[in-house]
Amino acid sequence: MKKWRCTVCNYIHTGKEPPENCPVCGADKSKFVEVSPEEARQYEEKQKNSNAGSSSAKATGSGPKQHGASQADPAGAAPASGLRDFIERQLIVHHAHPVTVHVPNGVLPIVVLFMLIAAVFASDTLARSAFYFTLVVVLSMPVVMYTGYNEWQRKYGGSRSTLFMIKMIAAAVVALTSLLVVIWYFINPDVIYAGAARRGGFLLLNLIMLGATGIAGFIGGKLVFKD
Repeated sequence: MKKWRCTVCNYIHTGKEPPENCPVCGADKSKFVEVSPEEARQYEEKQKNSNAGSSSAKATGSGPKQHGASQADPAGAAPASGLRDFIERQLIVHHAHPVTVHVPNGVLPIVVLFMLIAAVFASDTLARSAFYFTLVVVLSMPVVMYTGYNEWQRKYGGSRSTLFMIKMIAAAVVALTSLLVVIWYFINPDVIYAGAARRGGFLLLNLIMLGATGIAGFIGGKLVFKD
């Protein structure tokens, strides 16, 4: 059987023909290139090492190349040009986006849990704690989105597949809803004690924020683990 590599995410497909769409990143058939069994094995082993946390910065920047592509710079990215280019490449090598995205992914479930408990038990302490946690998310989101955009451009060649579009929309929803939660609570810290309509709207906004975080995290995990 032939081996095919997705030049967007490096997924390896075995078959007579490449799939119509990559099952990992959603890229179409034209993004696949045929590779030798040895090259396919190297990419698969490299991915396993990365998932196990054992890949080094050198390994991330090396490996077999096909049609001018590499895992860090698919589709023949432009050559290095200046300090900004160097920094953005280092953000890929050192996995800046997966690291920074742990802030909203880890904090927001606590935020929503605290807000729900605060609404049920009228706890001002929990509500205030949730507010400060959400403020941390708001401050972290520009970094998360910048590193994500950099990774999308450099690692995935700016692919506009449905999967990437959904992930970016979800990230934008997290940024917007977290900002709205902070502003709403800052203006009216008694919102969790307010009438059912306002309190319900505020809690719904929190749930939307958490749901968008879950969607973005799920897609991110799919891209990392290739399943």
